[in-house]
Amino acid sequence: MGILNPFVRTAVPIEAVRIPSGCFAVHRDGGIVCSTLPQWFPVEIALEIGRTVIETFRLGVEMNAALNDISIRYTGMTIAARDLRGGALIFLIPNETRISRKPVPTNMNYKNLEDFVLHLETHIECWKQFNSYVTLARDKKFTSEDDAQFLDLKSLITQGTEIIHASEVKGGLRKEDVLSLFASAPSLRYLAEMSDTIPAVESQWHRIYLHLQSLLGQLKVQQNKQAEKPAAGWSLFGKR
Repeated sequence: MGILNPFVRTAVPIEAVRIPSGCFAVHRDGGIVCSTLPQWFPVEIALEIGRTVIETFRLGVEMNAALNDISIRYTGMTIAARDLRGGALIFLIPNETRISRKPVPTNMNYKNLEDFVLHLETHIECWKQFNSYVTLARDKKFTSEDDAQFLDLKSLITQGTEIIHASEVKGGLRKEDVLSLFASAPSLRYLAEMSDTIPAVESQWHRIYLHLQSLLGQLKVQQNKQAEKPAAGWSLFGKR
């Protein structure tokens, strides 16, 4: 029988991991709707973060301590999340120099109407967050971190708009309207300094928001009809 030496330790190789930068939105079932995370960042880890955040928000509701925001700071990274009425908007922020990023491919093949409605609801919640940031600019109560998150959020919304546009669903959002709005609001600092432009930005946002709500209402009517006649089926592209 050998002698156990407590001072002898086996060397464990440490693998260097890059710290990601970007944001992503998850719907209430935990699936990723859109993402600006780097392409090298594992989707599995993003999904696990999303599930943990959604569960934290859910537990808050069960404990009658509903949370609107969560911020978790680690040595090298901060995870900030905002509640999206069941889903979540999640930012991964390095506590170091920001890394350039490419959009991570997400599975946006809508196989049924229910899946599309789920993603559209989360997209609309992202638009509500956009207006919340504009309010911060108007009140001049924002930080440099808020400004960085505002840019990430616009990237996320732009991706979602492209997805809706590509679906060819009737009444879909015009990309030109979204890009025009974002051109009028390049940053929170710009809006704060040019406060006279904020009413126009809010007015344009309101038109887009109501348009998306109208689209969601139309799709939910179709969803109800589909539930009544499941054999009829539904196709986003008008084919069965």
